[in-house]
Amino acid sequence: MRRVPAVALLLVVVAAVGLWLLPAFLQAPPEAVPNASFDVSGDPTEDRLVVEHAGGETFESGELAVLVYEDRPVVPDRTVHRTTWETNTTVRPGDRLELEDTRFEPKQRVVVRWFGEAGQANLHETVLK
Repeated sequence: MRRVPAVALLLVVVAAVGLWLLPAFLQAPPEAVPNASFDVSGDPTEDRLVVEHAGGETFESGELAVLVYEDRPVVPDRTVHRTTWETNTTVRPGDRLELEDTRFEPKQRVVVRWFGEAGQANLHETVLK
């Protein structure tokens, strides 16, 4: 009877370690990651953010996602908002994406993530003020 809690605890630990290591396996090699910069502006207290492709390479529609995370100290960050950057065919420097969500708050983390054939990579990361 004492083995059941120990086995359950071991399974929880193995699952937690697996979830912690999983993003490392999904990361694209550095040479495959596009070179681009992004700016995030707006006021989270007004539920509005603007993400602008500030320069660098262009992207095919659907290769970029903007994610907003609630920063949590012990457990993995919780996704508050996710938007796939959709345009007609490409995302070019100067293109802007306007986001509205009542869940935006200061101190949340905004990530622009690229998804390519070689994996994924964060192209921009900032904390809302």
